[in-house]
Amino acid sequence: MREDMKKQIADTFSGLLEKENIDKITVTRLIEECHISRQTFYYHFHDIMDVLQWSFTQAAQEMAAHSLEMEDRKDVLRLFITFIEQHRKKLERLLYSKNWVQIEQILVDALTVYLRQMIRGEASDIMVNYDDMEVLLRFFACGLSGVLLQYGRESHVNEEKLIRQLEKIITGEMFPGKRKEDSD
Repeated sequence: MREDMKKQIADTFSGLLEKENIDKITVTRLIEECHISRQTFYYHFHDIMDVLQWSFTQAAQEMAAHSLEMEDRKDVLRLFITFIEQHRKKLERLLYSKNWVQIEQILVDALTVYLRQMIRGEASDIMVNYDDMEVLLRFFACGLSGVLLQYGRESHVNEEKLIRQLEKIITGEMFPGKRKEDSD
């Protein structure tokens, strides 16, 4: 029941974000749209940014679960690009928010959660220490979010080309030449 109310609040918030900038969405407006009390809102969330963070985290977890079922890395990248396309209007509104720095951190954190779950599911045999893995996850989360947001601003993106380019970065194919293991 508690998760249902959180989802209802988050869905209502998402609907409002379709129509207006996040800076104009207040707790008062949200509770009126949800037909709930202020106490109910604060039982579930601290503030509007907490709703946004919960929503991003839920989306990242759903994407992780869906992508772990996929066989092809290109399909996973297509999933990301489709998500950006579907939420273009909301993301544009978030980009111009006075809270952009916090919003960007929430997005990177959500992608880090996604990538961590993906690695646990796909690459359990990778031997990397925890600190190095955290830096690697942040690196890819920051890079991936930056590229997706940048291309998400453009109305005409060659998705297949972008997918190929991202895959080449992830696999290391974008940087041809001798690798250390090649010279041994």
